[in-house]
Amino acid sequence: MSDDVKATVRALIRRSMRHLNAGHYQPLLRMYADDAVLVFPGDNFLSRQFRAPHGGRTASPTHQGKAEIEAFLRRCVDLRLRFQIEDILVNGPPWKTRVCVREHHWIGDEHGDDVYANRAAFCVVVAWGRIQSQEDYEDTVRVAAYGHDLGPPGHPNQAGT
Repeated sequence: MSDDVKATVRALIRRSMRHLNAGHYQPLLRMYADDAVLVFPGDNFLSRQFRAPHGGRTASPTHQGKAEIEAFLRRCVDLRLRFQIEDILVNGPPWKTRVCVREHHWIGDEHGDDVYANRAAFCVVVAWGRIQSQEDYEDTVRVAAYGHDLGPPGHPNQAGT
């Protein structure tokens, strides 16, 4: 893969994440294939959005298809989750491009103080310009603790439910 193509992939990801931070998830959603899968490890309110993850050595898709991934992205927007990309690694041919993004993310309150903060890396497989799969790696205990603070699904503190 040429350096120009790698630079283009990085630019597309950064642009899409800027849109997501501004509350517009659609540019990022357009990058996913219709049958894409998202693996969000751990047992928390984000991983259980559609199905419970299973343990074991194989990945456990928690979101399958564009509609479920859209709901996940909409949830990020509803929670006012903000992302700061630290690094993007890109490698492989166009039919199996591998991307790894290291980032940190947070949710601030009305005073600008963090009510949630975490660091993560996510690995993506792209074929011909469409995300086929994504697996997120982060401190899922922090995610679970924040979800606990939100209350049970349907509680007034639960944005986007």
